[in-house]
Amino acid sequence: MNALSKDPYKKDLELLLDNGELHTFSERIEKDSLADQCLALFYQDRLANIFPTEIAFLYMRTQQQREIRHLMTRENSHGVLVVEDRPFLDGPEVFVKRMIQSGEMPEAHANLYKTMLRQVLEKEHIRLPDLMVYLRSEPELLEKRREKRAKDGDGYAASIQPGYLKEIHECYEHLVTNWKKVTARYQEIAIVPPDIDLIVLPAEIDMVDHPDYVHVAAATIREKVRRIIAARRNNA
Repeated sequence: MNALSKDPYKKDLELLLDNGELHTFSERIEKDSLADQCLALFYQDRLANIFPTEIAFLYMRTQQQREIRHLMTRENSHGVLVVEDRPFLDGPEVFVKRMIQSGEMPEAHANLYKTMLRQVLEKEHIRLPDLMVYLRSEPELLEKRREKRAKDGDGYAASIQPGYLKEIHECYEHLVTNWKKVTARYQEIAIVPPDIDLIVLPAEIDMVDHPDYVHVAAATIREKVRRIIAARRNNA
């Protein structure tokens, strides 16, 4: 996402909308925010603080979606393109799902989370992404990167238990494999684009060490976005 927020990739995407605006949103954890405070407790005792941390992240992402909705609905003659580093659904469909399956989140907490999620989706008019880009990395590579971060002093990386990254990977794989089916389940409580789409890009290659691959990935994304825009203009 960092690459798409800068030229030449940013300009390329804006040109698809006849010099429209491109805005990027990353997972925002501001110092002393609710998410930051809950995350600090989560690092100290993961099991005891799973539920409040997920609720804090749900709140943080809801605030972010309000900003995005403002950008998407305000008057703009050239159009707006929004790029997020995390889809709204990876909370319930990846992290919370994994916690429920592992037994780390009690059933009562799971039901309360699902109730609050449904209310957020309905009341806040959450729009699911037109296009999701999945950067696929195998668990073995993720584990090597985790080990390196832990050796470099990352306390959270050091606290991750064996098998955790594999479980998260499996949840993402299920989400991606069943993308259309999963998003269809949200049609009654969220805004789901009828042509919602997905592309999968291999991310085993380190994009910092191999900047040429960034060009390939950005070009693939740009072409997919171009086709979506062209199809919608033809159907307008």
